[in-house]
This record gives sequence, C-alpha cells and structure tokens, in this order.
Amino acid sequence: MAKRSEKVVLFLCTGNYYRSRFSEIFFNSVAGKLGLKWRAISRGLALERGSANVGPMAQSAIKELEQKGIRASEEFARLPAHVTTDDLEKADYIVALQQTEHLPLLEQRHPAWIEKVEFWDVDDTPGIFGLIESEVMDLTSRLLSGGKRREPRLQDIKVEEPAPKQETIAAKPGGSVVKVGRETKGRRGKGVTTVFDVPVDAAGLQELASKLKQRCGTGGTVKDGRIEIQGDQRERIILELEGMGYRVKRVGG
Repeated sequence: MAKRSEKVVLFLCTGNYYRSRFSEIFFNSVAGKLGLKWRAISRGLALERGSANVGPMAQSAIKELEQKGIRASEEFARLPAHVTTDDLEKADYIVALQQTEHLPLLEQRHPAWIEKVEFWDVDDTPGIFGLIESEVMDLTSRLLSGGKRREPRLQDIKVEEPAPKQETIAAKPGGSVVKVGRETKGRRGKGVTTVFDVPVDAAGLQELASKLKQRCGTGGTVKDGRIEIQGDQRERIILELEGMGYRVKRVGG
C-alpha cells in the first residue's frame, strides 16, 4: 500500500454548512502557502438539523473566503456530507468546532472517537470567521512544530458532584407550574434558556436536563436547582415539557 504524502485534519460541525466548511477551505489555503503537508476535510455530525439551509454552503462563508482571495469553486459547490467511521479512521487529527454542541452528538453517535477529538469554542453565530481564522492559524502553528495537541483550558474541565440520592418525584399534569425563561446578563452575549421550579428531585433534574440537551442538540448544565440550556431554546423546550405532561409558563421577554 502506497504511503500517503499528506496527513488529514478533519473538521466537524453539526450541518457541514458553515463553520466546518470555512475551516476546511481556509486551512487548505494556509497550508498550501506554508508548504504544510496536511490537507483538511470537513463533515457534519447531524445533517438532519440543517434542513432549513439553502444551497450547498453558507453564502456568508463563501463571501468571506472570496474577500480573502480564496476562490474554491469545487469546494463551494460540494453538498454537506455526513461524517462516517471511515472519515474518522483516516483522519490524523480531528477538530470539533464547539464542545458543548458537538460533544453530546459524538457521545451518541461516535463515542469511541471522543478522546481523539480536539474541541474548540466556536458558536454557530454570524461573524465568527475571525475566531475560526485565529484557531486555524494556531492549529497550523502546532502542526508545523510536530502536531502537539492543545492542553485543555481550566474552564473546559468540568467536575460534576454526584447528586444526592433521593426519591424521584414524578411530574404530575396540573401540578406545579414549570418556568422557562432566558438569561443573557454577564454571559458576554451568549444567552442561555433557563428552566426552573421543576417538581422533581436533584436526580430527576439531571435526567430532565439530559433529555432537553439531547432534544435541542446543544449543551447545558444544572446549576443552583435550575436547568440552563445553551442558546435561545424557549419555544422548543416549552413544547418538549408540555409533551412530558408539565404545566409550563414562559417568563421574562
């Protein structure tokens, strides 16, 4: 078998439409200029969540790349692709663009590969290209010096204390009213959806949080007796809770 002349970095996002595609094309442009013997590919972890996407790739990402003089018509025209086991096996380096969003998807669909993935903190928001560029340049620098992985930052290391063992209180239709709101203050523009006054014990709250994170396809946590889900997920969460039999009230704006 012929030895590959290039190593492969695999960029992962949810729909392979915006963040990972920009990362792939920008990385390949930088690697080409630096003579780096690496090439990038990109794939999605949950293409079904991008059903509202128009065209093969986000126009904002294409425009940003073209403004940098990067014109990759074939790559721009490629349709989003779902990651396969073969993609993961062939990759020499794997990057998931957003830990809280993509770690749950990897846990559900490709758990054997989690320890081999480097997680970034790139949200699916407009104008995120500057951050992606910075992350890509940092990655290429590390690959040039031997491919050393980034050490986990302290804020990325979460230690969860085990919930006290209590009898789970089942939700009762017509019982307590669960409140759903949104909080942005002190979060540098990254809002969370809050769920509180849930008539369950600590173990039940953790279980409910896991279900809501899975249904919304994003990250979250339980803090001070309430659930926090990343992003504005109020409408989706209200529907999910009502479907479970809870009485729900939307609070705040």
